[in-house]
Amino acid sequence: MITPRTVARALTNVRDRVIEGPLADLRRMPRVAIDTGPADPEAWAVGRAHGLARAGQVSTYRYAVHPTARLRGAPVLLVSPLGACGVAFDLRRGCSLVEHLVGEGRHVHQVDDEDVVGHDAPIPASPADLARWVSDILPHVVRTVSAHHDGAPVHVVGWSIGGLAALLAAADEPGLPIASVTAIATPFALDVVPERVPVRPLALAAGGPVLATTQALLGLLPTPPGVPELLSAGSVGSLLTTPLTVLAHLADRDFLAQLEAVDDLRAVVGAQAGLVGASFHAMVDGRELATGRVQVAGHEIDLGGLERPVLLVAGEDDTVVPPRAVRAGTTVLTSADASLMTAPGGHLGVLCGRASRSRLWPALCAFLDRHDPPAPIDSGLPSRRPRRAARRPLPAVEKAPAEQPSTPDEGPAATRGRRPRPAPKRATRTRGRD
Repeated sequence: MITPRTVARALTNVRDRVIEGPLADLRRMPRVAIDTGPADPEAWAVGRAHGLARAGQVSTYRYAVHPTARLRGAPVLLVSPLGACGVAFDLRRGCSLVEHLVGEGRHVHQVDDEDVVGHDAPIPASPADLARWVSDILPHVVRTVSAHHDGAPVHVVGWSIGGLAALLAAADEPGLPIASVTAIATPFALDVVPERVPVRPLALAAGGPVLATTQALLGLLPTPPGVPELLSAGSVGSLLTTPLTVLAHLADRDFLAQLEAVDDLRAVVGAQAGLVGASFHAMVDGRELATGRVQVAGHEIDLGGLERPVLLVAGEDDTVVPPRAVRAGTTVLTSADASLMTAPGGHLGVLCGRASRSRLWPALCAFLDRHDPPAPIDSGLPSRRPRRAARRPLPAVEKAPAEQPSTPDEGPAATRGRRPRPAPKRATRTRGRD
């Protein structure tokens, strides 16, 4: 409903966008690199798209702690998918999982494979990429983060392919210091995961049923021969419905800021975002994943033997990894203390959508709290209450004679030279007298 108040807010948003710039606060949470490894000496011999040779080096970051929050719990390690930077974990101020965890008093770390991000042409994945993450990168990073916190176990939170790599690494090395594993939008049934899914603008995803239905119908219309893809019915429909959606939310400043932040993320990732489903099919065999016995680097990893607490998260509107593909994990992780939940959003929105602030993130923090190790006792205090010493009877004391000497010279040596104590004064009553 259009009211004078909504019109005023819409005009304010337009003025601020034109005069002051973007509405989204895209400042990233402060962090510092604590490790750049492990390096792969044979990576330079592997050719990539456009002649790009990967150095095989990843970066592990540690975010600054909150200045006023009370630090608690085990450290958290965020694992981004192959070829997608970790900006999704820290999308924008006010809608950032990193900001939320830091505000809860958590020590937050993140590992990124940034050398395949930001290129025009997508870089396909291979089984060797998954094997290196499972066998080399994640074990090294988990031990590094644990060493920075005096050997404390680490909560590993992976998104998409990062969740699959985290689960396989935890199952491959039971001795890793891992407190729990959270896999967000990670499939276990690849038969329902399409290799390519057209990327929809955020405005279309949140435009309501009318615009969403219109866009879906226009996308089904065939493109006549000889007509460029830019002039197809689906592309023209996207160009027409997107402005209408933005116009309908012009008074919603948070929606406009989210739109800008997602567009910025897609500009960073580039065409790599369209290869999520294809990467799953290229890195792992769907039949092996459905049974829980996956061949990685020449040996078999049994996901059914994983005994760590696991949280599986499915996006209600995820077209890349449908909820059915995530629910299949409950039959694969038979030995783990596995929990399953669904949250609003698609493949990206389930992690960093606006609804995640009230649905996924509080549930994730509650899961981490339940599986935190026992809190250590402050240094300098005893580990337990000391036992009280047994009381022994005091030695008997001889009483002094009751008769006191009349003069100091006649008394005992203990009372000689002492001034006799004066007799107590008699109390007098003065109240009531004139």
